[in-house]
Amino acid sequence: MTKFSIILPVYSELDPLQSSSGGQRYFRAKQVQRAIKSVTNQQFPDWELIIVDDGCVDEITPAILDKFAASDSRIKVLHTDNRNRAVARNRGMDVATGEWICWLDSDDEYLTHYLRELHQATLEFPEYKIFNFGSLIHFPDHHTAIRPVFQPNFDGDGHEYFRSGGIGSGSFIFRRDLWASDSKYRMPDTENPYQFAADSHIPMNWPSDEPDRGEHPETAFQDGVKRHGSSLGNPWGDDYCQFFYLTRDNHSKPLDVLLYVQYPRAHEEVYEHFGEIYDAE
Repeated sequence: MTKFSIILPVYSELDPLQSSSGGQRYFRAKQVQRAIKSVTNQQFPDWELIIVDDGCVDEITPAILDKFAASDSRIKVLHTDNRNRAVARNRGMDVATGEWICWLDSDDEYLTHYLRELHQATLEFPEYKIFNFGSLIHFPDHHTAIRPVFQPNFDGDGHEYFRSGGIGSGSFIFRRDLWASDSKYRMPDTENPYQFAADSHIPMNWPSDEPDRGEHPETAFQDGVKRHGSSLGNPWGDDYCQFFYLTRDNHSKPLDVLLYVQYPRAHEEVYEHFGEIYDAE
C-alpha cells in the first residue's frame, strides 16, 4: 500500500472584479507547478498525488496537469465540473489508496522533508491516527511568519471545542481508514460556501460575554455575511471543518516542526491572455 495520498484541488478562476467587463483572469498554471514540484522533490518517495481539476476555466492549467501526470505514474488527474474545493477534496479522498491522507493547496508547497518527517512520526507514535504541525506563511513583501503548531486540549477521546484559525490546509494528516470508516468524518458535498457552512452543523459556541447572539450555522451564513473566525472562517473553512470532525473523538499528535509553506491570496498572479504556456518540466 502507498504510504501517503496527497489531495490537491485546482481551480483557475475569473477575477471577480474585472471578468464581467472582459478584463483579467487568474490562472493557476504557474502556482500549481510549484505545488506539484514540491511533491516530486520530496525526500520520501512513497506517495501518490491526486489532482482534482475542479473545472478550471482556462485551457492552460488542465494541460499542465496532464503533462505532469504523463511524466510520473504516481500522479493522477481527475477532471471534473466545478463544484468548489470541499467537494473536490472529497472526490480526491474517495479515490485515494494511501495509508495516510495529506492535503495541499494549489498555491502552496511542501518543504522537501515534509513526507520524510511525517513518515518518521507515524513510526514513532503508532497509536495516533492524526498528526498536526506548524507552517510558514510567506507574504508578498517577502516577510515570512510562523504559524506554530496548534495544540488544543484533550477532551475525552477527542479534543475540546476550538474555533477556526489554528489549523491550515496542509498542516495536518490523518489515516485514510479513519476518514473512510465512518461517514461522520466526511465534509458536506455542498457547492455553495455559505450552504457548506450551514451544512457543517459545527456549533458556534459564542463566548459568555455574547450569550444572546443565538446564531447557528444552519441560519447564520444564509444572509451572505462573512463572519471570519466565528465558525468556518471564510466561510469555506474546509481545513478547519475536516480537522474539527476528526478530532471530536480522536486525538491528534502535535509535532513541533514547520513543514508547510502557505502563500496568502495576494500572491495570485494575474495574466491577461491565454497564450502563455508554462513548461511542466
